[in-house]
Amino acid sequence: MFEQQFLRLDGFTKAERIQMTARVSEAINQAGAWITDFHLYSNILTCINFEVPSANLDKLAASVQQTGLHLSQESLEQLMSANDSTLKEKELVGTLQITFVHNEPDLLREVPAVPG
Repeated sequence: MFEQQFLRLDGFTKAERIQMTARVSEAINQAGAWITDFHLYSNILTCINFEVPSANLDKLAASVQQTGLHLSQESLEQLMSANDSTLKEKELVGTLQITFVHNEPDLLREVPAVPG
């Protein structure tokens, strides 16, 4: 049985939203981690929920940074401290929040009228 620890990672980018989201998703998969859920907040922010075995944490840190996403100092520290843990057979659960820096207006979606 795996013991769980929670990671709360965040970063920002000026890259195009759809391409960066695809690169980060691929980086998570290449690290032997898996995406369990995600949420889109207009074109400003994406939050990806993931799980990763602690043995793959180095791969996750390297592959996410190779996408061009700028991780916060706190995120980097979490990745290092979780990796230094004495329990190597842990499953880490976490979120990666990506903030998109741009001058575009909010993404508007048409909501259909509900009869009634």
